Amino acid sequence: MVSTLLVSLFLLLALIAVPIFGSSFLAWQLGLFLLYGVAAQGVGLAWGAGGFLPLGNALFFGGGAYLSAFALKATEGDLWINLGAMLGIAFLLGGLAFIVGMVLFRGKAGSGPSFSLVALALVLIFSQLANSATGLTGGFNGFSGYQPLGNLDAFGNFYFVIVVLVVVVTLALLLVHRLPIGLLLRAMVANEDRLALLGFAPHRLKAGVFAGSAFITGLAGGLYASHQGIVTPQAIGFLLSAEFVIWAAVGGRMHPLGPLLGAVAIGWLSSELRDSVSWWELAVACIFLVVVLLFKKGSFQIVETAINLARRAGLVPRTARHAVILTPPNSKAAEPISTIRFRDIHLQAGAVRILNGVTIELVDRGVLAVIGPNGAGKSTLLNALTGTLPVTGGDVFSGEIQLTNRRPHEVLSYGIGRKMQIPSIFPGLSVAENLRVASFAGRFKPWDFFMPQAMRWQSPMVRRVLAGAGVAFDTGTNDDAQILSQGTKQVLEFLIATAAEPRVLLLDEPAAGMSPTESQEMVRLVRAYIELTGASIVLVEHDMKVVEALSERVAVLHFGEVLAEGKFDEVRANPKVQDVYAGGHK
Repeated sequence: MVSTLLVSLFLLLALIAVPIFGSSFLAWQLGLFLLYGVAAQGVGLAWGAGGFLPLGNALFFGGGAYLSAFALKATEGDLWINLGAMLGIAFLLGGLAFIVGMVLFRGKAGSGPSFSLVALALVLIFSQLANSATGLTGGFNGFSGYQPLGNLDAFGNFYFVIVVLVVVVTLALLLVHRLPIGLLLRAMVANEDRLALLGFAPHRLKAGVFAGSAFITGLAGGLYASHQGIVTPQAIGFLLSAEFVIWAAVGGRMHPLGPLLGAVAIGWLSSELRDSVSWWELAVACIFLVVVLLFKKGSFQIVETAINLARRAGLVPRTARHAVILTPPNSKAAEPISTIRFRDIHLQAGAVRILNGVTIELVDRGVLAVIGPNGAGKSTLLNALTGTLPVTGGDVFSGEIQLTNRRPHEVLSYGIGRKMQIPSIFPGLSVAENLRVASFAGRFKPWDFFMPQAMRWQSPMVRRVLAGAGVAFDTGTNDDAQILSQGTKQVLEFLIATAAEPRVLLLDEPAAGMSPTESQEMVRLVRAYIELTGASIVLVEHDMKVVEALSERVAVLHFGEVLAEGKFDEVRANPKVQDVYAGGHK
């Protein structure tokens, strides 16, 4: 918190010094670059924190500029009325972006190229409308004839209004980065599927980020109208949208200061080279290519690299470990276990039939092992329960509640947790951060997104399971989880899956890639969790020692059908199973 305030204070003092030691034209020119920088911060928020590329943010910049210009002309420069109108316009643009985001992110557009192309299409459409609606926007000549915000001089005190916007937006973004919402967004970018299984809806988070991006960009556009005294279709065009992306990429989209510095630096460099170097555009393009190719996180990565080197050399102290706060209890964890029933489940992908009428029932406390050769449909059966793949026939029930084709983020609310086949953690986040995100699952309230103390949460179940199994695991380390060994990643994901205390736990090959010793640790972890919670377990596993040690019932799948079901010894002695399945030991 202190460092965030110091950064903002330093930024404020540096910007205030510009008109004092420079000319009014210099302040006017820097003000324009700063407005572009704030808009680029909006792009950086969506691209860096949301994980999607908004190619159409000029729509909100130009929209904010045009609407603010209309409001300025109607209110004739009254400062507080103007500010209220601009704030309302920014909220309106943010609300529209949220609605668009909910539709696109929930649907097939997702957050990849499809979303970017839709955003680009919207910019092209509204840019054409701004050009053609001469009576409303002034067409190619632009809209003018209005008084600036509070009748402030664009070459005078208006600069300080821009400075206030820059400092407020930067401070807000820096604070978000340190709050639970910032951690959740980083987790979403790192592994969206795992976050969904922890009960968070990625499409809602992305829509919220898109709304925040539009709000910030709309504010910058609103001040742009006063700064320039005219709004032309270029303010809502594709070229400006592309420049926002370039500035965010050059400065570094992962840090709030990156896009701001990128816009100011590129803008300043362009203005200096434009009159003296005929090939200045080529020079700027080369700088962009060098930064993008050498620095994945933009030029701000240079600062991060220097800090990391200094930390390794002992010149900068490592991040301190703070005392953890045990999470509030998960009220649903105490609810009785409902019977999970797969009734005549069919699942087909194109012409390929993966499940052909599977009927299995999981009741009470204990372990049901689902085994079978590769391609038998074991993981697909778990996908059918967690909504990862759509069921094409049959039904899935939890008690009397139908779970067929629920979305992945909904299943945890029915007491169902899952560990994936390949360890699914949050790469790029520390081990402690991985477990902190897991501690949010099933307990988070809307206000907790912005509560600093939640950044110290830890699920008590994590400690209890480790203690009950006698497994040593450092839950507070700040090491990147991506560098862990395969076996340690398996343990970490098991702890992530159990932190919310699900009453039904789906384990997909939890011992895959583990040594025999590590496999026995996993067996102890599973047993400890059952003893502590009385949970039901569905276990998919190829290691027959693990299956034999844990399972009370075994179901064998073959070609998407239940071949045999019963106790382990009964299934092993079944001639049909012996014909199609050869169990292995490590």
